[in-house]
Amino acid sequence: MKAGSHWMPGACPEASSTAQLVQIEVSPTHPLLVLKRALPWEAITESMTRHWREHGKNVDGGPGLPWDVSF
Repeated sequence: MKAGSHWMPGACPEASSTAQLVQIEVSPTHPLLVLKRALPWEAITESMTRHWREHGKNVDGGPGLPWDVSF
């Protein structure tokens, strides 16, 4: 586990250090879901990728630290 995570070895013997998928139900009117539907995410991602590429950010898997363009 990464340092700073919320997992404490020995605190809960049933705890696992492997990743687990967790699902919760959220109202369709939750503000983040409303925002997800309202914004043109593909256009935003394309625009930011172009901008970061022009400014030397590694968005194409080249050498150097990768620049994550996902939202």
